[in-house]
Amino acid sequence: MTQQEFLTHIADAIQRDEPLTPDMPLDSIEEYDSLAIVSLIALFEGLFAMQVSGDALHNCKNVSDIIALAKDKLQN
Repeated sequence: MTQQEFLTHIADAIQRDEPLTPDMPLDSIEEYDSLAIVSLIALFEGLFAMQVSGDALHNCKNVSDIIALAKDKLQN
């Protein structure tokens, strides 16, 4: 999976209609809330069979930080 494909999955998981970019601050994304974090935990499990904690996602500041959590699973 490419980074762009993963960005699309993230946007779908948090129910965002507009595209995401890696440099977007998470606190500027209206849809990024506690429900979004739960959805992203499920996304990581479903796509990559990996567990990501809520704390790890809560500590992310930008979309690129979420991408970094999956860096070993993405193609360059």
